[in-house]
Amino acid sequence: MSDLMANVSDAVRDLRYLLNRGYPRDSAVNFVANHYRLPLNQRHLLARCVFSRREVAKHRRKSVKASAVRGKRLGVDGYNVLITLESILIRKQVVRCDDGYVRDLRAIFGKYRVSPATSRALTALLRIIAKAKPSYVELLFDKQVSRSGELAGMVRQRLEQMKLKGDAQATGGVDLKLSSFDVAASSDRAIIGRAK
Repeated sequence: MSDLMANVSDAVRDLRYLLNRGYPRDSAVNFVANHYRLPLNQRHLLARCVFSRREVAKHRRKSVKASAVRGKRLGVDGYNVLITLESILIRKQVVRCDDGYVRDLRAIFGKYRVSPATSRALTALLRIIAKAKPSYVELLFDKQVSRSGELAGMVRQRLEQMKLKGDAQATGGVDLKLSSFDVAASSDRAIIGRAK
């Protein structure tokens, strides 16, 4: 974290200042990142982890404890959660952001590939879900990412092995579909914004 934070604290402060005064997020992030000539990883830090006080409060209100999942329908933003868990397992950069959510800074987006860490991350995720005891769980993977269908198939097998009632699918419109669940698991700000 220290390498990432070197020379970025002023940029974080300036971005918070602009966001707290209502400046558009994308413009403010670009302005501050360009002003400080930040490298890509620090730009990702600003874009993913720095929020206005208002947005922090909104995100925190929507955060729930694992105990609140019991008996509810749980929708999981498959790539978002899996990539973050993989990042933790392989010791890549993850950050606890202003809003309290943990986010990775790998900027994988549509370039995700199944790796040796995938199985470990999936096992960890499904164990956490099993302990939370939702009535049903569905992991949704963006179908535009290569091999999403294969990954969803692997998840379905694991759900069956662990005797968890649920499904996994490669689909479009993941953000919108997650808003139909009782609880949505994601650190994506758009999904958090739509969550109940």
